[in-house]
Amino acid sequence: MSKFVRIDKENNPKKAQLLNLDLVASVELSPQSDLLSSADEKRVYLSCLAHDKTVIATVHFDSVEDAHAWVQKHLDVQL
Repeated sequence: MSKFVRIDKENNPKKAQLLNLDLVASVELSPQSDLLSSADEKRVYLSCLAHDKTVIATVHFDSVEDAHAWVQKHLDVQL
């Protein structure tokens, strides 16, 4: 059976999406880009990529600790 992770967009349950983890080949954690107009340098984003490096989903976090906790909880991997 496939494993899915629910991602709430903009903290709004009505904008939730499901990510099928069977499609994820790799996960990258990166600092927030200046292009995204973020004044907070602590923000990071996590990209879930398919085998061909196509980005399937991107999840933004307020801190690297929050990102690590999400990965631990949903992917059962410690970064």
